Amino acid sequence: MGLPKRRCPNCGDTEQHFRRLHAAERVYALGQVDSADVHKYWRCTRQGCVRVQSYFNWRAGFDLPEEFRTPPQRAAT
Repeated sequence: MGLPKRRCPNCGDTEQHFRRLHAAERVYALGQVDSADVHKYWRCTRQGCVRVQSYFNWRAGFDLPEEFRTPPQRAAT
């Protein structure tokens, strides 16, 4: 079973796969949302996207800082 797809406003309101937050992302998220709700927040897996949003409500979300941005992949030569 793959990752769930949700609407991502950062990716042109397209359906993207979302995953649970990693430890460092969770620490940042604790400063953005109530600690009791942090488990409800998932991150967009599209390369370069820093969107974190509620699993149940795409409007409830925020962007991670730049240091969390996935760097672009180099083309194979």
